[in-house]
Amino acid sequence: SLSSRSLIAMAFCLLLLAVIAPATAKLVTFSNTAPRRDTAGAIIKGHDGPTQRFDPAVVKISASGRTSGTTPSAGASAHTAGQTAEPFYYHAMGYPPCNETGAVNGCNSCIYGKRNSLLVYTSPDLSSGSWDLVDTVYPAADSNWPNCTYFRTQAVYNPSTKLYILWANTAGCAPKACGLFTTCASYAMGVAKSPAGPFKFVGTSEPTPSSLGPIKGFKGDYALFVDTDGSGYAIITHGIAGAGHRDMYIFRLTDDFLGFDSSTSTGPLPGPHLVEAPAFFRRGTTYYALLGGCTCMGLYGGGVAVLTAKHPLGPCTSPMPTSCSSSPSNACLSACSGHMHVAREAHVVDRSCPVSQTRTSGPLTRHVLVQGPTLRPLLIRAVR
Repeated sequence: SLSSRSLIAMAFCLLLLAVIAPATAKLVTFSNTAPRRDTAGAIIKGHDGPTQRFDPAVVKISASGRTSGTTPSAGASAHTAGQTAEPFYYHAMGYPPCNETGAVNGCNSCIYGKRNSLLVYTSPDLSSGSWDLVDTVYPAADSNWPNCTYFRTQAVYNPSTKLYILWANTAGCAPKACGLFTTCASYAMGVAKSPAGPFKFVGTSEPTPSSLGPIKGFKGDYALFVDTDGSGYAIITHGIAGAGHRDMYIFRLTDDFLGFDSSTSTGPLPGPHLVEAPAFFRRGTTYYALLGGCTCMGLYGGGVAVLTAKHPLGPCTSPMPTSCSSSPSNACLSACSGHMHVAREAHVVDRSCPVSQTRTSGPLTRHVLVQGPTLRPLLIRAVR
């Protein structure tokens, strides 16, 4: 059950939203047992990646779902004639049909055939049945992205270049996919003038080997974060293939968000040493890193360890206890500074209610109150 402090905080959020929001609120239900669907009723092929509204300000939406190139601002919230609120964007991975292995670790070769898709969905309110696929970044006839196996996609806005930057983790590329004399690095990047794309591939990057300690290994899952001063950061997984350590490192990005400043390497971070699928964000003056327990295509979600710091590059505290365990009887919601991990994959990004963590048994349903184009568009409510 929620603590009395959390209940008081939620009540305050409700009161605040009632004051500043229009009366057109919609109650949206997230279910761990029912798939999300698009506007045609089909199950959306979306995994990994964050769902986010880049700016709750009012912007014009074209018939294709793309914005008119509006850049994030300090967040106006009033409607203007002929305009609608910016949608939520889901930069997602699309995986080919894979047979369930029935195991907690469900990895199989079907996801390593260079057939994984980079997709962009939009929704006005996050509800099932409201999602539209507005761009297929890869594979597509007009895509210039290299022929690689991709995982874990995320987009952020760069206030300096006024471009949206899309990243994806590469896990094996075709020979010469990145050029005759160039080997594809671990992270591929594309740029666009809108969060809906089209994202043009501009190159790949990864930290220098010396910035990742003495152990040689792969560079995997990551999360991007843009601080209030416009500087960008990445938290990445570094580990040994198969059974072995998977640690986390944090780096400051180059000014264009298309590379790493390897001199800023921070890691390995404290806490569990078999982690992936991180999240990275700030609330107030505290920075949070959420580290997900490894569970490759498993039947159940992994636990989440939480690190905190007063600077993006640390030093980080020792982790809090995991918010749930990887077992059939546990489901997990971790709503921290608007990052809400629902079920096994994506997190919803917003900046509304205080940190709260809950643990329940059995199937979990989440209700989210969407309050339209306000500075605080989401109120997260957990129910049994």
